Amino acid sequence: MTRLDSSVSREKIYRRNFFFFLTDSILFTVAIGIIGGTTVIPDFVRRLTDSEILIGLLSNLFSIGFTLPQLFVARYIVRYERKKWWFVGPNIPARFVILIFAGILVWLGGEQPHLILLAFFICYSIAAFGDGLVGVPWADLAGTSLDNRWRARMFGFTNAGTGVIMLLIAPLIGIVLSDAGPGFPNNYAILFGVSGAIFALSILPGLFFHELPGGKAVEKIPSLGEFLPALGRVLREDVPFRAFIIIRMFTSLFLMAAPFYIGYATVRLGLSSEVAVPVLLAMQTVGTVTGALVYAWLGARNNLLYIRVALSAAALLPISALLAGIVGPLPLYFGFLISGLATSNLLFSYLNWVVGYANPEQRPIYVGLANTVTAVVALIAPFIAGTIVQTLGYRPLFGVAVGMALCALFMAVRFLREPSLAVNLEA
Repeated sequence: MTRLDSSVSREKIYRRNFFFFLTDSILFTVAIGIIGGTTVIPDFVRRLTDSEILIGLLSNLFSIGFTLPQLFVARYIVRYERKKWWFVGPNIPARFVILIFAGILVWLGGEQPHLILLAFFICYSIAAFGDGLVGVPWADLAGTSLDNRWRARMFGFTNAGTGVIMLLIAPLIGIVLSDAGPGFPNNYAILFGVSGAIFALSILPGLFFHELPGGKAVEKIPSLGEFLPALGRVLREDVPFRAFIIIRMFTSLFLMAAPFYIGYATVRLGLSSEVAVPVLLAMQTVGTVTGALVYAWLGARNNLLYIRVALSAAALLPISALLAGIVGPLPLYFGFLISGLATSNLLFSYLNWVVGYANPEQRPIYVGLANTVTAVVALIAPFIAGTIVQTLGYRPLFGVAVGMALCALFMAVRFLREPSLAVNLEA
């Protein structure tokens, strides 16, 4: 047995990789958190347009762009046994885009909202699709170069570390967005600039990943005539994986309400942006820290149980929003506290499930297929959510979100399983 194959040697590599994966993940998550898709971005976009559909679409744009191209990337990278530079290479230009947008925002000034909206759409789309190109290689690296224990710890400590940092940052965000701040659009340019600088810094840890051998490379890329029927066979035969994709679809449908809680707080509950954004962000972050510590412990022991608990909690945010319309904003604060547990760590637990479930040869395909199908639903969801809000109001949307969360929970309890039973695409 070689030194690399020994358990002691692998444990040392896992520990080393844990540090660099954790650093990469915390930097990326903090950068995303500063321009949060449920807080800062919907508040920013609402200053540029009153279209609820556009507000919902642009707030969800990063998750759409991140997941949509992953199946097509997965089809190509199965030709390569080593995936590290598929992550590092596209990562370098993609993570400078938000910083560039901050400069564009200052240059345009506040008199051209339509140009700002267009520039934001272009830059945010490029950043999102760029990250989508590296999502599958990153997941494959996390699957081969960390074991289940270290991977769950990495996800848990990512959210815990990010949460502590965001708790410190949230009051500063409130100051920047307040009347004492620099005013629109320079106040948001500061937030995008800080976020963009952290995105750029997050390039560095990936350079130091120690990639361990994973799945064997295939000799040639399968044609679409071979590839698509094979995907259909996986969905027919692999019941837990099919249930997992349905759960992800329901998750996109209950998360479609996420960009509208800030609008609900400012438009319906009468809170100002400088109060609503930092306070709700802080409550969400406290929940994220608490949930991350739970996940770092429970996820390493029973990831599936955590998924079920988190889905149970997910229904509480829209319920709390409905209660806030009756008794005031306090239940909404509680809902954002719970949502830190139910959304941030839930998405990490989904990734951990599929990475651990699929065998190494099929891991890129399984990750790519799950994320791309989810992206299609996520692309449609803002149009559904925006239409509901514009025609019926916020409360019917929150009611639909409760129903979708309960449907996801039922699927997770009834059909999702932990063992590695992935169907071989080449069978």
